Parts: sequence; C-alpha cells; structure tokens
Amino acid sequence: MNRITASVLLGAGALLAAVLPATASAADTAPVYHVTQEGVSADQGARLAAAFNIPNALDKTGAFAYAGPNFGQVPLRRVAAGKDEAGRPTVSQAIDTKALAAIRPLPDSDALDRANKLLDIAQVSPELKPIPSVSHTKLTLADKLGRKLSDTPLDTAVSFRFELGGLPVSGQGAKLRATFAGDGSVTQLSDTLRGLEPGAHVPIWLPAQAQQACAKLYAPGVRQGTPTLGYVLPPLGSVQTIYPSYTCNPSTALGPQTRRVVPAVDGVAPKAVIKASRVGQAITASASVSGGTAPYRLSWSSSSTALVRQTAAKVAYTRKPRGKYTGEKVTLQVTDANGISSTASVALPGTGSASAASTPGGGGFGALAVGPTDVGIEQTVDEWQCAQDSAIGFKAQMAAHAIPTAFDWRGYSAFEKDFKDVTKSGWDTTYVDNVDAQWYTGHGWPGGFTFKSSVDDTSIVPGDARWGDRDLEWLQLESCQVLADTNGKWDYFSRWGGTMDGLHMLNGFHTNAFCIGGGTGGRFAQYLFPDWYRGPLTVRNAWAQMAIDKEPSGVVYRSMGNIAPGGVTNIGDYFWGQGPTGPDIRLANRVGMWSITGTV
Repeated sequence: MNRITASVLLGAGALLAAVLPATASAADTAPVYHVTQEGVSADQGARLAAAFNIPNALDKTGAFAYAGPNFGQVPLRRVAAGKDEAGRPTVSQAIDTKALAAIRPLPDSDALDRANKLLDIAQVSPELKPIPSVSHTKLTLADKLGRKLSDTPLDTAVSFRFELGGLPVSGQGAKLRATFAGDGSVTQLSDTLRGLEPGAHVPIWLPAQAQQACAKLYAPGVRQGTPTLGYVLPPLGSVQTIYPSYTCNPSTALGPQTRRVVPAVDGVAPKAVIKASRVGQAITASASVSGGTAPYRLSWSSSSTALVRQTAAKVAYTRKPRGKYTGEKVTLQVTDANGISSTASVALPGTGSASAASTPGGGGFGALAVGPTDVGIEQTVDEWQCAQDSAIGFKAQMAAHAIPTAFDWRGYSAFEKDFKDVTKSGWDTTYVDNVDAQWYTGHGWPGGFTFKSSVDDTSIVPGDARWGDRDLEWLQLESCQVLADTNGKWDYFSRWGGTMDGLHMLNGFHTNAFCIGGGTGGRFAQYLFPDWYRGPLTVRNAWAQMAIDKEPSGVVYRSMGNIAPGGVTNIGDYFWGQGPTGPDIRLANRVGMWSITGTV
C-alpha cells in the first residue's frame, strides 16, 4: 500500500523538471516490465465512482477519465443576452467578484490525505514509485494593458508522477490525478495505470547512440541534447511488455522543440521498408513490416495532401498541393502492439520511384450547433504522425456532430498568411478568422509559432495578427510555450493581448507541449459535446481535460481572453449549441484580461 504525506509538495513552478531529469543514466542494462493488468478493472472503476461520489467514467480501454461540471469553476452571473455576427444567440456572463473572493481551496495537506484513497483503490504496482505534486487551477486577472490585478486559486489538484526501477515514467498510461473543490468533493479524476511485474534486464543503448537516433527524427539543424532514459507507458490497449526508452531533448535558436521517443533496446522496434512512386500528381506507396510485436498499426502521411486514416500496407492518392510547392514526401509510421514506433520517409521531387528503410522512434507520449458553424485546421509537421492524428481526430469529432471543416491545410500547404491580419497583407478573413474554431499543431516559442512554407514568411508573431474581428471565437495552439510566462510578470498578456479583437479564447501551453501518440485534437473536440456519463464541457475545460488526459505530468496548460465593462468574459463559453456562449469582446471595449492556468 502506497501512502503520501503533506511534506511532499510541488507547485506549477517545478514544470517539466518534475517529469524528466536533465541527463540520462549511463547504465548499460535496464529491466523490461510485463503487463499483468491493462488499465482499471470494472471493480476498480466502480470503487472509484463510489468512493468519490462521481459517475463511473471507465471506458472500454480501461481508462477512467472524469471531469465534472464544477471542475475549475469560475463563479459567473448572467447579465445580458444578444446575438453574434451570424445571428446566433449569445449570453453575457460576468465574473461574480463576491463569490470569487469567497472561494477557499482545500488545503494542500487535506488534498494529499484524500489522495491516499485514490492510491489505495488504484492498487499501484509495487514497482511503480508514486511521487505526488500539488497544484491549483488559477484565475489571473489583469488590466487592459496586461498588468496583474489578482491571482485566485480555484481548486486543489494532486497529480502523481512515477518512477519505475529508479527511472522516470511518462506517457498516457501513467495518469493518476484528482482535483478537489474547497469542500473536498472531487471535480476531476484520471486513472490510466496498468499492472506491471519486472522481467529480465536487457542491454540498452548508451546516450550517445540514442542521441544519434534522435537526430534522424528531426530536421537538419535541430540541436540534440543528451536524451533522457526512462519508461514511456503508451495508451491503454493490448500492450504486453514495457521496454526502456529515451526521450529526445531537441532545441533550435527559438528554444526547445517537441520531444519524441526512441527505444533504448536494440531490435525491439518494428522495421519497415517503403517503396513509393510518383507519376505527375499520382502517388502510390507500399510497405513491408517485420520485427517488433505484431499486430502493427500503420499510418501514412503526405507533405502536400491531407490523408485521412490511411492504415493499409498500400496507399494511393492524388497530390493536392497548395501554392507553388512541387515536392512530395511520403511518410509512414508503424507502431507495434507494445506502442513502439518506427518512421520512414521517401522524397519524390518529381516523376520517379524511391525506397527507404525505417529508423526506430517517432512515437509520442504516448447535439448539433446552432447557425452557420465551421472549423479550420492547420498543421505544420506533416511527417509526425502525432500531429496528423491531432488533425484527423479534431476533424472526425466535429464531423460526427455535423460541424464541417472549412479548410484542412497540412505541411507545406499551411501558410502563415492564413493567420495574418488582412490589413497586413494576410488572408485571415478567408481562412482562420472565417471559422468559429481553429486547430493548429506545430512548433512554437513564446514569441510565435512556425510554418514550413514562406507565404508570407515562416512564423506568426503577435504583431501579425488580429483575430475575432470577423468570426473566430476559439483558437487552439498545440505548440510549445506560446503562452509562457517568461518573466514571472504574466507577459503573455502583453504579448498576445493585442491579437484578441473579438477572439473569445486563446488556448495553449506555458510549458512544452509533447508529441502525443494518437494526437490530442480528437479528445479536445470530444469534450465539447455530451457523452453518456456527462454533459458537454466548456471550451476552456475541454482544453484542460484534454491536457490532463494526454500530456505528461508537470505540463502547464493555459487559456486567456478579454474582459468587458461590468466584468463580462468568455470564461464560461460552450461550443455553439452546447450551452451559453458569450459575445465578442473587442479591443476598443476591453477593460481587462483573464487567464486560467493548470498543471497536469
């Protein structure tokens, strides 16, 4: 039985240092672990629900993921009703400052005591050492210039990171977290642990070998720091064996890049050989796969064309490039039953054929709307299947609720100009600012986010953009550190505040965002709509719960928006047709800004 005490406290300031150490071990062997139970059992799910007085949110994979209506709740009061630019009904809700001041979060020590019950029911394998951290979802209010006015903790969360055999653990299969309201009730709970028992020690790569393997997964010029040795537990499914792996530590002049994973054991990754041909705009490719542990999951992607769930051993499509892009790169990611991936790419600059063998690695950490509603997708790392999966999942979930995707640009077809204000030679009124919700996946830094193509250039910076003055309500940035507080003075307000001219909400991350196997876009969109055990979540809670479900412990997510006279905000926005949605708050009418920050 695992117990925790109030003396073990970590706040959001620990960030990713709480997830992974700076350097890898130089040991030449490490144990493998065999899976004895894949996820939460039916009995455990029922016990979790009963113990914490919440619905039983156990899904068919064995993951328990509950987010209640009071999760991270900001007290609001209705002050007016109206219509937006498309004639859809809006509800103006203001922050209830009296109720906000009365919030008293559960003391950290009490939350840790309650988390002991979670540890007991989860029946954590003896090999997993739990290390708790305490954090708070915080509402930060600022004036219209971005100067901080107040910082209010809304709840108390206990999140566990783990060590396995003395090495750090991460991944979607390593989630154990609960959020408590001030009265001690549970507003959010996640458990994706599996039963493990140790197996034999196996030889592992030294860090220098892993560093070379990491370099093959990134573009030329990306610096590779010393990789981190540990265990990445993939999403629940049919995993049999957990092998040690290395997490890459890449960076550029703009800062850290998204981390990817390479196996630490030679020969355990699946191997693929792909052959591809191009005749004009027609592309065909095929793959032969061996090694690893069958069955395999194949995922194809293209640098010019959005491919939707191409999973067969053969693929054929017609190029649909945008602009002057004449090249073509076909990429295959193959993932075996244990969640280990390999990646292969073939360049086809013109008519002809080529082949390539895979390199180990590339996986990741692991009601209808009312009125004319649509969404957009731009994704700039087409060779990363995690990014493809985010786009595919977001698009599929929206389509399942009759929300069309107006455009879906990936790789070299995603343009900076699509996000750029029309008054600055941009096309935003045709693309990003002509839809209701926009999903972006790509590289970022506190000062912007990037593109492969140079139309007009290769990055959006705050001075380029003014969103919401036509249509856009919610912008999601699956990108590293775009909403980072770089100086401890909430400078993300001053950086991005000028872009929000009617935009209801900007969702992003203070820390790095990780390459997530299976992507994150589908999970975010799923939470916007009701499920069998819950109603729809607000847009900001859909972003928060997606991060909690998918990102490693220690990642810090953030949402921000404007405040109008009378304290009116879009904090309580639901996606159109799912609940109340607030009005546009224009820059000229803004009296302040808000942000909500949480730690996974």
